[in-house]
Amino acid sequence: MPAYQWDFGVLLDYRGVLADGILMTIRVLALSVTLGILVGLVLAPLRAATSRLVRLPAQALIEVVRSIPPLVLVVWAYYCLPILTGLTLSSYWTCVLALALYGSVFFAEIFRSGLQSVDPGLAEAGLAVGMTPFKVLVRITAPIGFLRILPAFVGQCVMSVKNSVLGSYIAVGELLYQGQRLSTATFRPLETLTFVALFFVVTILPLSVLASYVERRIQARYFKR
Repeated sequence: MPAYQWDFGVLLDYRGVLADGILMTIRVLALSVTLGILVGLVLAPLRAATSRLVRLPAQALIEVVRSIPPLVLVVWAYYCLPILTGLTLSSYWTCVLALALYGSVFFAEIFRSGLQSVDPGLAEAGLAVGMTPFKVLVRITAPIGFLRILPAFVGQCVMSVKNSVLGSYIAVGELLYQGQRLSTATFRPLETLTFVALFFVVTILPLSVLASYVERRIQARYFKR
């Protein structure tokens, strides 16, 4: 069989399509991660509450959503939610909200573990010197907790980048969806999908390297024994 002849030049003819896909990927990612973090910040204290009436519903939501694969959640929300609720959303907003909900339960558990990892004595010391509980949270508990959860937080952000491609299954015009269209139009699936893969490598790898560097610096400066 003749060797495959690679030709990435064909992608230059469709650079506008690929650019649109990249911009849509960034939009989906930025909005879904932002909403996921905000919802996670609300769920975390509810999950850690002492009252069973508050804690159990939050825990049930977190466990149920964590049990559903993200692709199933996105497709289910797009096809089933309008039938069950009568609410019809565009594929873009369905993807954003589904991924935000999926990410929020993981962010909530990350935030909760960070808050619970802080020595209670530090909070008691802050209260003893006259700080309000809110100031203790903002100035002591939250900063220390965030330093400890930073690797897990970045890891979840990386997973959110990867999950953004799931929008292609409901025709959101992100990069993978545009790449699949170009593969059909140009008969160059290897070049197109290689470009898509390289985009995520270039996006995720620096983030992972930076997170590892920051983690080592934090461990060396704040948590060395």
